[in-house]
Amino acid sequence: MRDLAESARQGAPVDKECDRCSGRGFRRMPATRAFRAVKLLVPELHERTWNRNWKPFFEKLVTKCEIEENHADAEFRRVTC
Repeated sequence: MRDLAESARQGAPVDKECDRCSGRGFRRMPATRAFRAVKLLVPELHERTWNRNWKPFFEKLVTKCEIEENHADAEFRRVTC
């Protein structure tokens, strides 16, 4: 995001990491929302089963996606700079 105060001070555009999303550009979907979506597909899924088995998988999957996204971004920056 643009740092307006620093941009005005330097006379040139200055970017900084967003305080709300930590530079991701979006907020991470809460596991409770994912549970509700999965529950529509698997109506017999109990919250206890979700918390014990599915939620750790969901969180690892999201983490892996973020790692791969960061890797792709770094490669893109390396190739285009």
